[in-house]
Amino acid sequence: MIPTFVAGCTTEPNGDDEIGTDTDSGDSDTGTGGDDLPVYEWEGEPGPQTLFSDGVASGDPLSDAVILWTRVRPAGADESVELFFEVALDSDFEARVAAGTIPELTTSARDFTMKIDVAGLEAGVTYYYRFYAQGRTSVIGRTRTAPTGASERLRFGLVSCASYAHGYYHAYNEIAGRADLAAVIHVGDYIYEFGDGVYGDIRGLDPAHECVSLEDYRARYRLHRSDPGLYEIHRQHPMIATWDDHEIANDGWVDGAENHNPMEQGEWAARRAAGTQAYFEWLPIREGEAGRVYRRLSYGDLVDIIVLDTRYEGREEQVPLTAPGGLEQINAPGRQLLGAEQEEWCYERLDASTAQWKLLAQQVLMGQMILTPGEEGEPNRPFFSDPWDGYEDARLRFLAHVSDSGLENLIVLTGDVHSSFVNELTPDPYSGYDPETGAGSVAVEFVTPGVTSPGLSFDESTVALVRDRNPHIRWIEVLKKGYMIIDVDTTRIQGDFFHFSAPQVGSPDFTGSSFAAGWYVDSGIPVAREAAGPAPEIPDAPPLAP
Repeated sequence: MIPTFVAGCTTEPNGDDEIGTDTDSGDSDTGTGGDDLPVYEWEGEPGPQTLFSDGVASGDPLSDAVILWTRVRPAGADESVELFFEVALDSDFEARVAAGTIPELTTSARDFTMKIDVAGLEAGVTYYYRFYAQGRTSVIGRTRTAPTGASERLRFGLVSCASYAHGYYHAYNEIAGRADLAAVIHVGDYIYEFGDGVYGDIRGLDPAHECVSLEDYRARYRLHRSDPGLYEIHRQHPMIATWDDHEIANDGWVDGAENHNPMEQGEWAARRAAGTQAYFEWLPIREGEAGRVYRRLSYGDLVDIIVLDTRYEGREEQVPLTAPGGLEQINAPGRQLLGAEQEEWCYERLDASTAQWKLLAQQVLMGQMILTPGEEGEPNRPFFSDPWDGYEDARLRFLAHVSDSGLENLIVLTGDVHSSFVNELTPDPYSGYDPETGAGSVAVEFVTPGVTSPGLSFDESTVALVRDRNPHIRWIEVLKKGYMIIDVDTTRIQGDFFHFSAPQVGSPDFTGSSFAAGWYVDSGIPVAREAAGPAPEIPDAPPLAP
């Protein structure tokens, strides 16, 4: 079958910048031919050498389709640019499977980005792709479709929380070099919206002020993508992404955010729309209903990935624990984190899944982090009210559904707290749960550390208190940066933590991460057990893009 493609992206007014380096090959008329597919041709002067400085990306793989992304930097801000693409089974493009001119031009109306949904591909296959425009050629990207039917084993990267001002994206660069990954799952805080010096000062920001307008957010994405690690992880692996708060504003919810003041920054709806548009322009995410990021992706019989939005879809406003009656408010019946529509959608997708493992990719800590246990029927007092701890009834409803429906092999994948956790998920860690055996646990949560963002500012005594008062937290590390590898087969799932120190994040020089811990869950038994070492790599993985 000859693949088809559909162009798609968001629109609205303008923007361009000159961040990045020359990554262009300089070819003016390439394309192998030798098949019945079109060949790129160009006559005249080539465009700027920096035309494809923002690289390429892919995402949201299906068994027969994948999103391909690029951005161009033409000489004129008012230009309309025509792009051509190629997809092949090899990085020399001798075995092309798709090629053609994209009928929709890219302009400043979408910040010169372009996404295409290439369909008709084969399941479980690695492909290489590139773009052409104005006589220039992009770097070569590498992507992979999802498998169908039975799979013996799959591996995924898991990342979150990459503050540009706090340092360099070494974690991304290291993951880019792992050829055996099916995809990278990003659970939010892909960018940070703060102004220069407000949150980190290792690298300067563009714009220097806090992001509020569409052009502000676009410029911040251009800056983040100029980091070689982020550039490379997108080039080598498809990404399955969801946002958290900082893609728009700190501690956001449906109708506002902790650091949004309408008197100073205008209407929240306008700011949210600007951040949302820039996100969809710059991320290789398949687009459906405007602003909706929750969705399901199937990896055959082995894995279903259910992506949630615990931030902007249906979240009620956070209640400060210090507010009068704050503890009672966070425990109020009917309190919403997902919103009624998304919550019902999530239950339906979980119940309908026939995959052995269900991976729930979401943003904020689901397991309890209790500061003070409740006494004589009083509720537990958590450390924070922004995670699921601030939405107790939503968590109880979710865990009750998992338990009542007999759902097996659910693994929750989380970011946000810039720290590493392994949690056994239970409605009440003090009742109906045995930390010695794991009885009473209904699922397991893996929480990935931040790529650069600073972890919880807990001293050793506070960490000891967390361990003592939270028996369901099987492992915790609050300071180290890094990422996780999620290794799945038919008998178990293992989450491996790879760490490096905060000083390494602050330096452009990097000597590599070290294995910190591995925890696994046997099929049918929602209990976390520590592994003796990291899961081995999958041998003979298709080569990385050159």
